[in-house]
Amino acid sequence: MTAAVATAFGPGQSVGQDRHPEPILGPPRGAGCCEGSLDVVSLGNGGMVTVEFAGNGIVDGPGPDFVVFENAFFVGGDEALPFAELATVEVSEDGVDWHAFPCVASSPPYGTCAGWRPVFSHPDNGIDPLDPSVSGGDPFDLADIGVESARYVRITDRADQQGQGGVFDLDAVAIISPACP
Repeated sequence: MTAAVATAFGPGQSVGQDRHPEPILGPPRGAGCCEGSLDVVSLGNGGMVTVEFAGNGIVDGPGPDFVVFENAFFVGGDEALPFAELATVEVSEDGVDWHAFPCVASSPPYGTCAGWRPVFSHPDNGIDPLDPSVSGGDPFDLADIGVESARYVRITDRADQQGQGGVFDLDAVAIISPACP
């Protein structure tokens, strides 16, 4: 992503907000299966951020088209116990008309919500953030919502999820199927 073009932080957790947007620009800085990275920006309860891909965009290709990286982890390394901080993801070509991936789950598996899969990719470990089979994070496929392309991604913390595990912490967004390679 090239910029955060709109942000509205909600109440509660505020990790990284004083450095926003720096922590969310660039590659993810995952900490693996069993702990979450602190190089993130907490959206706060019900908060949101809209990111733009200036000079590029996401196109619908085979499989996932982009990945949202949060700082989720598996409690005690148990894949059945994700420490999830959920958010709804929406995309737009023009920044006006939005198309949402349905995020309605309240227990695992969380489907098309962002914020429940650990992040394994980090600049220091060589794991490619553009390969969702190894990078971790939450992959999204534009075909799932009938969209062909997008230049903006909006991520909104689920206001119905509160407490310590209820505030989405954005690490990064990566394009797997770019308009301009």
